Amino acid sequence: MFSIRRSLTLLAVTGFATSAAAQSGPMITPTAFIEAPGHLSLDVFGQTIGKEPNFLTYAETGRTELRTRVDGPVFRLNYVPSERAEFTVEFNSQTFAIKDPRYNKTISDFGDATLRAKLGLAKGEVSAKPAIAAQFDVTLPNTSFGNGLGPNTFRFSAVLVASYKTDKFTVNGAAGIAIADEPLREHEQRDFTSLSGAISYKVTEKVEAFGDVGGYLGKGVPGAIAKREARAGVQYHKSLFGRESALYLAGRRGLVDFQGKWGVVAGFTTTLKAGL
Repeated sequence: MFSIRRSLTLLAVTGFATSAAAQSGPMITPTAFIEAPGHLSLDVFGQTIGKEPNFLTYAETGRTELRTRVDGPVFRLNYVPSERAEFTVEFNSQTFAIKDPRYNKTISDFGDATLRAKLGLAKGEVSAKPAIAAQFDVTLPNTSFGNGLGPNTFRFSAVLVASYKTDKFTVNGAAGIAIADEPLREHEQRDFTSLSGAISYKVTEKVEAFGDVGGYLGKGVPGAIAKREARAGVQYHKSLFGRESALYLAGRRGLVDFQGKWGVVAGFTTTLKAGL
């Protein structure tokens, strides 16, 4: 879909000057807390996962041939127009399968793009009451289906998010639904329950450790799996180019076969403009 690729690439490039990053850093579980109006931020990261099967090879032959997947750089841009709204554009500029046994070589393609909106329902107060929000995601079909890098289908999720924060701890939880079109059967889809939870602890003024687990519950098919994974890592908060920022590194563990096994995610988030 050339028109989608071109328009999303243009949107992502334009967004560097006008928008920024939403899902917090390397976390799977979103936060219900929304920054002050006018907040602009940017995430740039990459991620890997090993022993991921090519779903097309499995669907055609029943064989599980494993490869290493690399995604990135991923650009995640976030803008907060009001105290109860947050909008995000996320674009994976490239996705790779290293030494895919199906082709006996490394293959690559443009990655997918995700549009995200969050509606704040309860603002929340530190050490007093939780924040509550509704988040809606739609992933647009972009990555090539023909080589098994992506299903090239629409995926949608809607979750209710609750977050509670103290001076040291932050706890996030999300529950809702996720819908994925099947890539191998026309006019068919998979409906999942989406569940995730995370906890982070402020070790020092600059270092924060976290654990995160989540994904989909339900019966998946090749190309539309009930993906689930766990993550654990650290974030290091510091100033970059005079802006409030954080560097992060986390390990990944796939919890279902078609998710892959072990991997990492690394990147940074930076505030382009602080909200008021």
